[in-house]
Amino acid sequence: MTAGRSNFDAMVAKWNTDGYLVLPGFFDNKRIARVNDLVDELWDSRAAKPNQLIIDTFLGTPETRRTRFSTVPDQVRESPYKLNDLYLDYEDVRQVVLDKELAKIVGLLLGGKALVFNTLNFEYGSGQDDHVDTFYMPPKQANRMLASWMALENISPDSGPLRYYPGSHLIPPYLFSNGKTNVIGAELPAFYSYMKLELEKRGIEPVSFLAGRGDVFIWHAQLFHGGTPIIDPQQTRRSLVTHYYRTAEYRHLFWRLKKVNEHGYYYRRPHQTPH
Repeated sequence: MTAGRSNFDAMVAKWNTDGYLVLPGFFDNKRIARVNDLVDELWDSRAAKPNQLIIDTFLGTPETRRTRFSTVPDQVRESPYKLNDLYLDYEDVRQVVLDKELAKIVGLLLGGKALVFNTLNFEYGSGQDDHVDTFYMPPKQANRMLASWMALENISPDSGPLRYYPGSHLIPPYLFSNGKTNVIGAELPAFYSYMKLELEKRGIEPVSFLAGRGDVFIWHAQLFHGGTPIIDPQQTRRSLVTHYYRTAEYRHLFWRLKKVNEHGYYYRRPHQTPH
């Protein structure tokens, strides 16, 4: 995919109004297959080959745990999970999430070169409650963070598609009692009351993203979004989520920044720890 100046201008205009972009058929089957094949191979060899990968298991249940991927039993793969940060170790993932054209678009929206700082692989719908990404990892500078969601297969409406609220990024950010957007669990009811009122005032309704294999959805860090309920637990919803900062804010950590191409870098850090 190649975007000219007029296409970029249209993208920015839509971004400013809606808080998201859809890039249909952005990745071809060959590149998507590399990611799927990698995940399959990692599952098959997880205990035989040394790895530092961390996985969140049994998402949406009281049994949710963050643990070492190498130790999980086979049945973990039969329910929603999140395999964290493949970008740290695998070039195929870095080449997708920092594809030159994608990184160029991300950089345009961020106002600087893209910096990948995490990736999340899903095989089923996340079932995650509606939220904003600044709950967990707010950028150093407001509005200098976004995420991409890549469909690694055709998405069925019964598999728990991504849900989003167009234009919700324009709602003034809710600040918790810490004075920040960082979530405080006990205060979530007040946050949801605030969002309900603000969405109603603006007439914003949720939309489900029924993606085709290779489609990419990019969203603003303040866009309200989540996962719809999984209707058919047998249906997978393979996807790769990536969060990006702007490289400029992290130049002081230059030893952790690794260039992939002229449009983007990734943040080299240790893997997360089990808990």
